[in-house]
Amino acid sequence: MKHLCKLAFLPALFLLLTVNSANAAFPTEKQKGPEVSLVSNASSPETKSLTKSELKKELKALKSESAAKGSEGGSKSKILAAVLALLVGTLGIHSFYMGQKKKGFLQLGLTVVGLALFIAGIAGYVSGGGVALPTLALVGYIIIVGVGIWALVDFVRILTGSLAPEEGFSD
Repeated sequence: MKHLCKLAFLPALFLLLTVNSANAAFPTEKQKGPEVSLVSNASSPETKSLTKSELKKELKALKSESAAKGSEGGSKSKILAAVLALLVGTLGIHSFYMGQKKKGFLQLGLTVVGLALFIAGIAGYVSGGGVALPTLALVGYIIIVGVGIWALVDFVRILTGSLAPEEGFSD
């Protein structure tokens, strides 16, 4: 029991020491961030100061220029995107990976709806409440197969290069 009383103050001591050292590392006064200089031209090394929003605009303009020139330099792997489309394409994972969020949510939503209809149709048929042909299960199955074909088409388009992320593939 004596040892427990001696050890009980250790977490409080640890907390006290870490809080005091954290306050020293993070000053309470707000400091102005560093200015970023951007070389505007290779022939004339003039620099200009930019704010954060101006820098984002400049980077977006440079990205669109490089895309217009056709230079590949993206950070996404074509092989990984193709494997995702083949293995979990009905869930839209490959679309999320390539930055196509609307398409990814559409594929994921259709798959979930298809599965729900399929399960509801089978459950209704098994319980005897449905008709001889489980129509809901059939509709759900058709939706799932349709999204699977869509993912297979995306797989082929990724491999041929006609479907790529906005910034391009790295390989």
